[in-house]
Amino acid sequence: MACAPYSLSITELKTAVESGTRKLLDGGSLRYCPPSAGGWGIIRVGLLVPESIMLFVSPAGCGRHGAIAGLQLGFRQRLFFLYVDEVDLVTGRHLERAKEAVEEILASISRPRAIMICATCIDDLLVSDYEKLAEEVENDYRIPVRACHMNPIAMDGKKPPQLTIQKAIHEFIPAVKQKEQAINMLGSFAAINRGSEFYELMAGAGVSPVRHIAACSTFDDLCSMGRSFYNVLIKPGGKLAAEYMAKVLNIPYCYAPVSYGLEAIAASYRKLEEQLGISLDTAAYYEKTEKAINYYRKILGSISIAVGENINACPFELARALLSYGFEVPYIFTDQVLDIDRENINWLAERRPHIKVFTNAHPSMANFLDEKLKVDLAIGFDAGYFCSGAKTAALSMDCQAYGFEAANSLLKEMTLAMNNPHSHREQMYAAGLVL
Repeated sequence: MACAPYSLSITELKTAVESGTRKLLDGGSLRYCPPSAGGWGIIRVGLLVPESIMLFVSPAGCGRHGAIAGLQLGFRQRLFFLYVDEVDLVTGRHLERAKEAVEEILASISRPRAIMICATCIDDLLVSDYEKLAEEVENDYRIPVRACHMNPIAMDGKKPPQLTIQKAIHEFIPAVKQKEQAINMLGSFAAINRGSEFYELMAGAGVSPVRHIAACSTFDDLCSMGRSFYNVLIKPGGKLAAEYMAKVLNIPYCYAPVSYGLEAIAASYRKLEEQLGISLDTAAYYEKTEKAINYYRKILGSISIAVGENINACPFELARALLSYGFEVPYIFTDQVLDIDRENINWLAERRPHIKVFTNAHPSMANFLDEKLKVDLAIGFDAGYFCSGAKTAALSMDCQAYGFEAANSLLKEMTLAMNNPHSHREQMYAAGLVL
């Protein structure tokens, strides 16, 4: 007999969090960062640095998957590989070969403005010093060079790869003394949508431009981020980058996350007002979004929704927002709980104590489809897989909503998924998550 999937009620999860538990189960996720995961993996994130190339030093398997991801997602021409074998690893000779590989690459292409050298978990287990390697290559060729690490073994440590890669790409930014009344957005892979009211509000308060690494078309554009006087961290993945920039570049930061609930969005704007010393008139946007929620609520009706982890949101905050809109959320899928989730877990436990929280990674989840849990809509590909009869809204990380626009874009995507559904498999391939 198959064992039941590992799950907790939201009330049981609240108790576990209060006792100090943060991980429901150790494990990776669909959109983690190895080259084989598609989507926003380590290589793709590293190549956000404009006018850069990457040398990926790896065994054949990692290199093969990285090459396929590069072809599928459009960055293969900037990606180079150095194959390492057992002799390399035992003797350490591949570190010298990496320098030779850089020389060969530079002789065959136009000179890049920056180089990223990526190590895999094998070199991290061997404690190979890629930071020193990067420094030596930079000194030899007078090109900025940084190291990054594709190391799933470090997922549960204080510096997991999904945080260290964001730090690495922002380490190319030089320190400058003269600052501008501009801000940088950190944590997301994409720049904030141009349709967000955030730009208009910031410009009206005299804060401009709003910079993000993905919006930089040249390496000089990236360097200009060092002139911004403040950083806004909108997703937890950019925390190490924000801390590094505060310490080394003298750019302080605050955490004002991507949110979907009206009160949470308003709270982020209030925090920005306080931290930036500005005044933001958000009342009209609040009222407009409130009307939009009522409009879409009538269109969609009383649908039930499963919330996944692999989405452009914190699952518990999104579940809270959906409930506040008037929808039902019986299931949440996630593998970990962050400190920032505590308030939302408490809110959910008080109002919907029977919500079930499932892990994506527990071995018993292989039998989860036998449960045949019914919902109308799944948000996130993981939730769409486990709730196989539901229509799926991806809420992709390729497009970054922020502010009140986030609530509007979410409701539009939900409506599109309900009225014009596509198969889960088609959506997975289109997103580059199946190699």
